[in-house]
Amino acid sequence: MKIIFIHGMNQQHYDEETLKQHWLNLFKTGLSHAEQNIELKSLDIKLPFYGDLLTKHQLNNSLDLNTMLPKSLSYLHFPFHLWHNTSIIEEHSPCITPLPCFNPEQSESLTQRLSVITALTKDHAFKELIMFLNHYPKLHETLMHKFLIETYLYLSNSDFMHEVHHRIMSHLHPSKDHIIVAHSLGTVIAYNLLHQFNHFRVHRFITLGSPLAFKVIQEKLTLPISRPPQLHGDWFNFYSPDDFLTAFPLSEAPFNFEPPIINQAITTLVDKPHQITGYLAHPAVIKSIVDALKLGK
Repeated sequence: MKIIFIHGMNQQHYDEETLKQHWLNLFKTGLSHAEQNIELKSLDIKLPFYGDLLTKHQLNNSLDLNTMLPKSLSYLHFPFHLWHNTSIIEEHSPCITPLPCFNPEQSESLTQRLSVITALTKDHAFKELIMFLNHYPKLHETLMHKFLIETYLYLSNSDFMHEVHHRIMSHLHPSKDHIIVAHSLGTVIAYNLLHQFNHFRVHRFITLGSPLAFKVIQEKLTLPISRPPQLHGDWFNFYSPDDFLTAFPLSEAPFNFEPPIINQAITTLVDKPHQITGYLAHPAVIKSIVDALKLGK
């Protein structure tokens, strides 16, 4: 059984080895806190790296969502709220110990409390903005082109997409089962791969902080959107309600196919809810990977 990690955008400050080590450290931390006695050296884990391709195409990813907000968040009011039916899974511990989380029962300094409240307020404002933009795909696409260059390039540039696919496909083996764990833009890439290539098997598909629910993303995918034919097991989708880039579960049309995607809302980092740090080390994510390894034996 091979585990394939597929990273998201904004990884230009890493190279293949340092980014893989970062993910392995998070995975190891998660295994330790979940009390899973698994030796990493015994696992076949690959992390294809494509972060350098943005530099190759002479582009910069200037994601700065702060420029999309007014100076004072107190003046940011959107005319509606989107509600969806979802349930946050029960966790033995609301947050992994090393990860910062808001716990009013703990005695914290005023500075620490204000820092957490500021982060939560900003996350809420970003989430409201993204929900608003989802109703206006053209505006969303314009802003994505400006602030999320890597995502826009992958969805719109066939040469860039081909290079990314080539790097990932070089790690997939036709005679082995695979567990694919993808984060952020990596979930879009993985979804495309699972529909465009048919000479490999995926035992479990795990998406973390996926933007696939956005209409502007869906319009760039091959239609109709459907369950990947190369997926021979479950699709787990983990998202954080505080993650402003991935505020929706994959439960409504066009993702209401059978068997259904298993959507699970989890708690990630308060100050950086979209980062891989809060997702990969989470006990529910660790369990989904470990269970797949056990089933594959």
